[in-house]
Amino acid sequence: MMKTELIDSLPCIENINSIMNAMEPDSAHDKLAYIASNCSPYTSLAFCALLFPSIIVVDGCFLLEYYYTERKFLDARENYNNDKIKIEESMNNTFLYLVFDGFSGNVPDMVFEEIGKIVRLSWDMVLKQTFPEREFAVKYFHDEQDYGPVVIFCQK
Repeated sequence: MMKTELIDSLPCIENINSIMNAMEPDSAHDKLAYIASNCSPYTSLAFCALLFPSIIVVDGCFLLEYYYTERKFLDARENYNNDKIKIEESMNNTFLYLVFDGFSGNVPDMVFEEIGKIVRLSWDMVLKQTFPEREFAVKYFHDEQDYGPVVIFCQK
């Protein structure tokens, strides 16, 4: 038997089991049971938009569709003197605290950090699958100015 755990191989991901158990004391739910009990199919589909985003190409820039507006793009082109990497970095950054801004529960930073690492991995796979002839830098970092975990991509 062979087992692959691409996501489970990330640092600290084993903490997800303890997080789920902390949410439901004395429970040994596995990840799928947790999803079945706590997540709607609609929420799951919406989260897939974050994990597997639509990418558009505008004037040679690869951009997350859900952040793109023509005005933002034109402003970025002007602000960064048509530097594609800087334009992409400015338009393709996702602040995870903002993604979950509407959630009022108490969530440890570690959870956002793990989501950030997973989003980085997922975007890397999406970009390689969709644009195999291109090279991208997909970056994850924890912003020290209280913006929390951030995921960004741009061309190399």
